[in-house]
Amino acid sequence: MPVNLNNPPHVLVVHGARRGSASKVRHDRAVTRLISNALATSNISEDFTVRQYVYEQKKDRHPTVRLGKLLGAALIRGRPLVGLALATTVDLVGDVVLNVVDGSTAARVRAGLKAAILESHEAGHRVLVVAHSLGSVYALQAINELMHEDPARFAGHDRRLWAAQGLVTLGSPLGLDFRLLGLRVFPKIPLVKIPSRCERFPWHNLYSRHDPFVTGRVFGKRMKCDECDGPVERRYRADTDAAGWLLQGHHVRTRVKWLAAHSAYWTEPAVGERLVGMLWG
Repeated sequence: MPVNLNNPPHVLVVHGARRGSASKVRHDRAVTRLISNALATSNISEDFTVRQYVYEQKKDRHPTVRLGKLLGAALIRGRPLVGLALATTVDLVGDVVLNVVDGSTAARVRAGLKAAILESHEAGHRVLVVAHSLGSVYALQAINELMHEDPARFAGHDRRLWAAQGLVTLGSPLGLDFRLLGLRVFPKIPLVKIPSRCERFPWHNLYSRHDPFVTGRVFGKRMKCDECDGPVERRYRADTDAAGWLLQGHHVRTRVKWLAAHSAYWTEPAVGERLVGMLWG
């Protein structure tokens, strides 16, 4: 087995739908702060490395997205507030639409993510995947594909030696089920059964009741649910139990609403505490 438990673990961060260029994606810094603060609070000293997988450049090069940005720029010239709203819509919706309709682009995103996971694994490090928003869709798909392509990477009595030791999703839309432009958005992903007889694959899902990408409510109206059973848990609970996954939901009180709630996970101490618990608990 390539993993050496004396090596510091690697946390691989996958960003979500976002505005702007790939060079502006720096969620690795945010996760490093969250983990460091959680360790310091618990008086624990541990080494770790946070890497990030950036797929933004892959979808930005797509002709449909580029054309949409050019049209948007022409339509809103001289109207900065309208421009901000339109630019955000083109970028965010463009990411989602490409995931649904463009199999080749989505496949390249997943292939790059799988390669990033295996790079850390084969270098001897434990790997924990943290994915935000649309990135959680790619992450779940990529881990599923790894399990299907090489089940031996997820066998054995110690999940710390697996290709990935767990998945953490933040603000995930995986609980939504609706249609956009006549297309099924976020179709339910069939889960591959874990080959191990004694270990389960942990999936921790953190969500805010005010996050529109979780609730599907555009203006962030508060979603009614209990502390550990949100849309993702209700949709995937039976599947995870049957496949040997361990899905746990965690409501995060971000104290903000709407789009602010969707980005607040990067500064929420509860996220750091959950990551430390998964890595060293």
